[in-house]
Amino acid sequence: MTLSDSVCCKCKTESAAVLIRHAYYCRSCFIFVFVGKYRSIITKSRSIARNRGKVLLACSGGLSSLTMTHLTHEFRRVEPHEKKKVQLLGPAVLCHLDESALFGTENTSERLEKMAKEKYPEIPFVSYRMEDVLSASEFTDSPHFEKTLKSTTNNRNSDYEHYVQLIQKSTRSTEESSVDALRRLFGHINKNTAKGDLHWHMKMAMLVFIARREGCSYIFMGDSSTRQAIKMIAMTSKGRGYSVPMDVSVENTTSFEDIVIIRPMKDMLAKEIGFYSHFCGLDAYAIAPVHWETGLPAKTSIDKLTEEFITTLDRDFPSTVSTISRTASKLTPPKNVDLNRRCAMCLMPYQAGISAWRQGITVSEVEGQNEAEVSVDTPTSSCTTNQESCCGGGCSGSSPSVDFYSHVCYSCQINLKDYQPEALEQMPPYVVERIDAKERENSLREQIQEFLLSDNEEEK
Repeated sequence: MTLSDSVCCKCKTESAAVLIRHAYYCRSCFIFVFVGKYRSIITKSRSIARNRGKVLLACSGGLSSLTMTHLTHEFRRVEPHEKKKVQLLGPAVLCHLDESALFGTENTSERLEKMAKEKYPEIPFVSYRMEDVLSASEFTDSPHFEKTLKSTTNNRNSDYEHYVQLIQKSTRSTEESSVDALRRLFGHINKNTAKGDLHWHMKMAMLVFIARREGCSYIFMGDSSTRQAIKMIAMTSKGRGYSVPMDVSVENTTSFEDIVIIRPMKDMLAKEIGFYSHFCGLDAYAIAPVHWETGLPAKTSIDKLTEEFITTLDRDFPSTVSTISRTASKLTPPKNVDLNRRCAMCLMPYQAGISAWRQGITVSEVEGQNEAEVSVDTPTSSCTTNQESCCGGGCSGSSPSVDFYSHVCYSCQINLKDYQPEALEQMPPYVVERIDAKERENSLREQIQEFLLSDNEEEK
C-alpha cells in the first residue's frame, strides 16, 4: 500500500500524509501527536512541578533545537479563551553559541537573532562566540583568575600520565587573539573523536555558566530520540558508561545541584522533527551543522561511525532507535555519586580509583628495557630561577607538577592520548580553575590530616 492510498490511522477519515515507522498519519493528526509528546514530557517532569523556574533554551540552529524553541513558545502562549490555563514553565531565554570562527563558516548568531525577533519577540535572545570560553572573566567562577598550564612531562609516557604546572599567564598569551588560541588548541589534537568530545564539553560548560548568569533553573536541550540513541552507543564505546544515565536521561537532576537539564525532544525521531519543521515552516531558518568530520568517511570518528550504523540499521528495522532509547531511559545514575569529584574537562562526576584501574589494564613499560629509557621525569618544578626565561614570567619557580590525568574522568583520560602537550597548555580557564581549586583542597587536607578523626575513632 502506498502513502497516497492510505488513510490516517488515528482519525480514520483523512488521507495519510506522513509515514512514521509502520503508522500512517494525516497532517493534523501527526501535529497533534507530535505536540503531545512534548507536552507529556513537560507535564510529567517532577522538577518543573516543584519549581516553576526560568528556562534556558539551547539553540544551535538545527532543526531539532528550532523545533524545541517553537514548541516551548507555543506551550507558554496563552490564548484569550485560555485565561485559566496553568503556566508550568517560567520565563525563557534563547541562547546560541556561535561556532563560525572555529569552522570558518558564516556568522550564525545574526541570522538566528533576526529569526527570534520575528517569530518569538517575547523571548530574549543571547549569543556568545565559541572563543569566549577562553575568557577567564566570563566563564570561570572567579573573574580575576589568571593561571594557565605548562607541560612538564616528556613524551615517552604521555599516554598514561601527563604532568603539568600551574603558572601565571604570560604577557604573550594574553595578547594572543581568542580565535587563534581556540584554533591552535584543536590544531594540537590528533583525532576527530577527541576534538568532538572537547568541543561538546566546552559548549556544555558554557551553557551551564550562562544559565547561572541568567538565573535559569533549567537547560532545555534539543536532542532527539535518534540523537540520544547514537550518543548512548558512542559514549559507551568511548568509556563514558558511568555518566551515560546523566548524559542521555530525559531529566538530569544529578550532574548539577542548581540546574536541571531536560531533553523535551527525547521521544521524537529525527524524521518526525523533519516533518514537523517542514509543516511549520521552520526548515527555512535551519543552519546545517558543521564539524571536523563533515564530508569525511564514517571511520573518521566514533560518533560519525555510530551515526551511520544506527541510521543504516534503522532503515531496515524501524524500531532500532526506539528500542535503544527505551533502554537508555531505564538507566539510573549510581546512588553513591560524589558531586565533589568532578572531571575538570566535562564537569561530570566520575568514579574513584579510575587511574589505578586503568594502569592495571595498560602496558606502560616493557620488561627488560633499560631503566633509563622508561623513567619518567616528574620534577617538582621545570622552571629555572630566571622567571623571564622559563615560562614568560609570573611563575614562582617552585610550583609543584600535578598529574593532569588525576583530575579527569576515564573517557577524558582516553582522549588525552591524542592531545599534544601544546593542547594542554591552551586549555580553557574553567578547566585550569578546577584543577587549581582541587590542588588547593588536597594541599589543605594534607596539612590538617593529622588533626582529622577517622570514622573508627569517632565511634570510640
